[in-house]
Order: sequence, then C-alpha cells, then structure tokens
Amino acid sequence: MAKDFIFKTIDPVNPSGPQVDVILPGDLIERFYKHTPVRFENLRAMKYVLDNPERIFFGVRQYNEGGWCYTGRPERWCIRERIEVPFPKNKVFAVYVNPNMRIYECRAELAASDDPANPLDWQDRYGGLIWKNTS
Repeated sequence: MAKDFIFKTIDPVNPSGPQVDVILPGDLIERFYKHTPVRFENLRAMKYVLDNPERIFFGVRQYNEGGWCYTGRPERWCIRERIEVPFPKNKVFAVYVNPNMRIYECRAELAASDDPANPLDWQDRYGGLIWKNTS
C-alpha cells in the first residue's frame, strides 16, 4: 500500500490561524495510479489548490456531516495521458476533505457564472462559504 502524503493548507475552522495538515490517503493515490492515470496526474492540480485556495466551503457531505471543499484554478491540468493543457476559464478545481482532514475526492467542476472561483450551484450543494481569498 502506498503511504499517505500530508500537506499544509488553510485551516477551515480558523482561516486566519496556523495552517493544518490535510492527508492524501495512500490508497487513493494507488487507486488513481492503477486505474485512472489522468486523475493521478491531476494530483498536482489538487496540491496547487491546497497551496493556493480561492474559496473554502463547508457542509459538503450529504450522508456524513461536516467536511469542506477547497477550490482554486491551477494554471495547468491533465486531460489525457501525457497531455497537459491550460486550465479552462469555465471550470474550477475542487478538493473535497472529510471532517478528519482526509482528501476523498478532487476534480474539475463547472464554475458559477457570477463568480468563477465558485463551483456551479454551490449554494444548493454546500452548507455555505466559510472563507474567500481577498488578495
């Protein structure tokens, strides 16, 4: 089994405080590597978003309460094996983190028309916006 990776990012509970550890589970890395190479390559986009989040949303889990969604716009992403292109303007890259700060999903989603840093229909999908990058 692959080992877990730990990244530092903004604490969704205390955004102005010290950064917290977010865990990318080794079994998720291994599953992407073996079965979906494009998703494996887009772990770089995931890392970029955790390093440079534009928004953090709360209340993302439908069946288990809690969790967060970090969004951002990496410069590039993988669309097919060995093909990397600029990240599209009409999308946002979302990283989903459970209440234990373990990543369970990351993917590109359509961006909201009123704010390209927000996923489409975020008001209906999440509990709310908890943090917004203002710089």
